[in-house]
Parts: sequence; structure tokens; C-alpha cells
Amino acid sequence: MGIELSQEQHAVLKETRAVATPAAFRTLLDTARPEMDRIVREVMEPSQPISTTLTELRDLYLSVVQYEAPLASKAYGPERRALLRAAIQLLDTANLWFGEGKRTGAYQVRPVDQVIKASRPWRARLKAFADQAFAFEPDVADQFADVNTSGTLTEETSDLAMLLRLAEQHQTRLSPVGLTEEFLREGSALLDEVSGRDLLGILGLRNREEAMVLRNSIVTYATLLGHEARAAGVNACWDIPEGKRRFSAASFRNALRRLRPKRRGTAAAPDEPAPPEPPPVEPTGAPV
Repeated sequence: MGIELSQEQHAVLKETRAVATPAAFRTLLDTARPEMDRIVREVMEPSQPISTTLTELRDLYLSVVQYEAPLASKAYGPERRALLRAAIQLLDTANLWFGEGKRTGAYQVRPVDQVIKASRPWRARLKAFADQAFAFEPDVADQFADVNTSGTLTEETSDLAMLLRLAEQHQTRLSPVGLTEEFLREGSALLDEVSGRDLLGILGLRNREEAMVLRNSIVTYATLLGHEARAAGVNACWDIPEGKRRFSAASFRNALRRLRPKRRGTAAAPDEPAPPEPPPVEPTGAPV
């Protein structure tokens, strides 16, 4: 039987869940970078499953939200809370995209035909909005009827960019018939993907090793912010037994370990001469 989450736990999970697009990840990372550079003095690696660390961080974040007032009185206000929340989002995303195992490493760039196919429902819905909004202005409605006839990424990029511009330009006319901000974000995500703005391109990562370095930086950063929130909570709730107990329980003692240097091979390199063999030892008492 599964564990039922409370409404507060559901809210925390929603607030701290992984982002869906590389652009959103880039925004979170850029916002966190100054603080990350300030507090991370040594990048470490996870010593327990990152999913376990995420659970611990989310439990702590729930306590931070519930004891917001005492924390604010001890110099841990909305800015520090926002940094912790964003760090959990970053870690959840990095674990999904850069992690290892069957349920991780989930970010994949789709093939060209799948990307083009994915935009068709979005295009059709936008056209339906425009057909109603501009029922008596066919010249405007026709602009929303563009179709990718060549099946190429170049045309797809041009079409989606134009349709997004039109949707934003005529948003006041299209919103009453169903256009939403979420729909515009969906179109923007499609454009990001078709423009080649994949994860590696956006973040400047050249290979998986660099992705793992970034993941380790993020898990170190998130854990350090967890330590800060724990210390602030214990201090702020010193005279609130239940609050002090909950913050004290968040230890993170198993979250990180120092990076282990790569082992060098013990065999001599092929271009290096083998060490000379010692001379034979003459037995004592042998005749000369």
C-alpha cells in the first residue's frame, strides 16, 4: 500500500519538481550560479542515491515553509527559501537528465520527423483559435494556416517562430477564444527543440563527463543549502520543541563524499622498460 501525501507535501512536490525544458533549466542555473560560486569550495559526489537526498531536502523544505515566521526572524527569509527551492528543482532535473540507471538519463533529443510530428496538434489548435477570432478577417486567419510542406527542420523553425510571433501579436484577440499562457509556453518549447537548443547546446556541455561534473556541482550546492536551512531552523525553533526536533533530524551526513581520484594502472606502460631483475644471491658456505 502506497504512502499518501498530505496537501502540504503535494504542494512542496509541485514547487520543487524538475523543470521540463533546457531553457528553464538554464534560467534556474544562471540564477543560482552566483550563490553556487560563493558557497561551493569543493565539488563532491553523491554517496547515496540522489533520490534519497531529494526526499530529505523536500522534507526539510516543508519544515522551512511551515516555520517561515520564526526563520524570518533569524535572517532566513524568502530569498534563502527561494534559493533552496530552486536548488531542489535543479537537482531533480540534473538527476533525471544526467543520472544513471533505467529511470534516469531521460533527456533525449527527438529525431527530426518526431519533432515535426509533435508540433502538428499545436499548429492545428492555434489555427482553430484563429479561425474563430478572425472569422471575418480571412487574410489574418490565413496567416495561421502555414504547413511544413518540405518536412525540413529549417522550414519547421521558420514556421514555428512566425506562428509564435503571430500568436503573441494577436493575443488579445485569441485569448477570449481559448489561447492561454500555457499554450504559448508549449509552442516556445517546441521551437526550442526544433531550433537545436538541446541540453548540451544550451549548457555548453561537450560530453557526458562534463554533464556529471555539473550534476556533482548541483548536488553539492543543494546539500550545502540544506545544511544552512537546518542550522537556521534549529536556531529559529530553539524554544519550539517540535520544530527543533524536525530540523535537527535533517542531517545529510550520508549525502556527499569526496571525489575519488582515478586509479592509475599498476602495469608498466608499454614504452617504459621493465625494472631490472636483482642479481642471483650466492648460497653461503658454497665452495669457491
